[in-house]
Amino acid sequence: MCTQFEYQCYFEKHPRKRSKLVEADAVENGISPTKAAPRPTPPREERPSLEDMSKVRSMEANSGLVFTKQLGMRLDASAGPKLFTFGWNLANGSKTEPIERPVTDYLTLDQILGAAKTYFRSIHKMYGMVEQDWFLDEVRLRYSSQAAVQCPDHLMANVAGLGILFGPSGLESILPGLIESARLALESTSTMQPPTIWDVQSFTLRTIYLRATGHPHACWLASSVAMHLIESCGLHQELSNSALYLPRGNEAKIDPCTQRRTFWLTRMLNTWVSFEYGRTRVALRGITCQLPLYRDGDWTREYLDLYGISISLDPECTSDKPGQWEDFLSQLERYESAHECIELSRTNLGFAAYRRIRLANPNVPNNIINRIINLGLAGLKAAASLAHEGFPWWHVGNIPFLCICIFLAMDTRESLSQISTAMRTLELVASRFDTRAMKEALKTARFLVRLSKRKKEEDSDILGQSLRKDIVDSEPLSETERKVPKPTATHPPAQHPAHPLSQTQTQPQTHQQPEAQPPLPQVPLPDANEWLYNMSVLGPGPQSTSSGEDWNMEYLNNSDYNWNFFLQQDIPAFEGLAPDGMM
Repeated sequence: MCTQFEYQCYFEKHPRKRSKLVEADAVENGISPTKAAPRPTPPREERPSLEDMSKVRSMEANSGLVFTKQLGMRLDASAGPKLFTFGWNLANGSKTEPIERPVTDYLTLDQILGAAKTYFRSIHKMYGMVEQDWFLDEVRLRYSSQAAVQCPDHLMANVAGLGILFGPSGLESILPGLIESARLALESTSTMQPPTIWDVQSFTLRTIYLRATGHPHACWLASSVAMHLIESCGLHQELSNSALYLPRGNEAKIDPCTQRRTFWLTRMLNTWVSFEYGRTRVALRGITCQLPLYRDGDWTREYLDLYGISISLDPECTSDKPGQWEDFLSQLERYESAHECIELSRTNLGFAAYRRIRLANPNVPNNIINRIINLGLAGLKAAASLAHEGFPWWHVGNIPFLCICIFLAMDTRESLSQISTAMRTLELVASRFDTRAMKEALKTARFLVRLSKRKKEEDSDILGQSLRKDIVDSEPLSETERKVPKPTATHPPAQHPAHPLSQTQTQPQTHQQPEAQPPLPQVPLPDANEWLYNMSVLGPGPQSTSSGEDWNMEYLNNSDYNWNFFLQQDIPAFEGLAPDGMM
């Protein structure tokens, strides 16, 4: 604007005052304003710059709907148009009511309260965005009368569904119907009506459910929809006066801390799912929403601190500064995980850093490899602990599988010596969670180990072949070998065939009687039939004792497996190599 109107642009420096919003949060949390924690700020790349604000104004100028609303507000701010369609279409289609069953048809009051308590003891510890007291009061009110409540049925169903999934409730049989009913209600209300913060929370909980049970594509779509709903509600801004966003109704009374937790947790999920699935995350402009404060009873803010470290993995945010990945690993090593689930996420970020380092330089230094191994061992310990507890966190099976892949790709004595630990952990998880996905993951991991073992045996055989002629020509004979009679002129030494894969018959072979030849003072090279027999027996390695676990070993004929291709693909670990594409 200064350039357009030819003004001299400058900024005056004023002393900063303490944010009233932070002081209000401190008072509400029982903290003295003088001792309140400093205001958290978004990561540096998320602070809205002048360029970002200019892009927001350009978005407003692009929209005819926004222009109409701004015109009405300019003419009369109190009586301006409240709708957000303004002749968007003829709206001549019939609006159908969604067909879904209420949550009361699936669960009794005691059942939903029990499932909700399991949710708040488990998921809420890391994703603390639904206020527990408010939710339980809304559930009791919903079941005690037919009066309208603020909390929609789909939010109640998603909370209860996660509680059933993560706890021994005995209600697993009704879980698919409950989740499907919540999906129908959620998609109808969030697309046919202006979305609310509860729609955002419900889509975020659905993302968590799909991350634990479903396909990565569905999980990524749900997380992206949640981010778009955030933009529609304006939750990514502290107090949004922009005409781009829908006005907030009754939810305006919600605690600002709930808004901040909802936004940042949803954004964290969308970012991490996009990283793992190799897709683009939803990037919103003009983010001014502050990070939530630390709170006793959950580790939400601690989890968000780990998310702040992971921003370096964004392909659009990384630079080529020397030592940037060493600094990234140092931040991960200094980070103290408050729970095993968070420890698994820390390990997963370390593996992502290794793949990025390997992409830039295939010859990874040994000190980096050892640091990644230590992160992997910490993740294996956390996975084993959660498996013993029967806690079905998604990384419980993913991290042991990735450990095996990463350690095989490192191909050092230190990494190979830890594969047995990773394999035993994966077997523990597969025995505790007897699902098809875990069976395929275990089968794939064993296949990769056999493939690596066969390649090393081939390399060893090649080296052994190269040393045998040197033994005959240059090394002194032993006492036993001196007693062996030397071949005479009437019995010339046998001509050994070349490598069976490269042998060409350029001249006819002389047929000799094998029993008439005296033994040579060394172990002779095997003929073609013996070589093929040894390779067919030794090549695939030990066979599995389970007939349902045998692989088609014809695939192993290609021993030059491309580890760089495997590690550089941003694909789910269980989908890339499993025969049927199961997660």
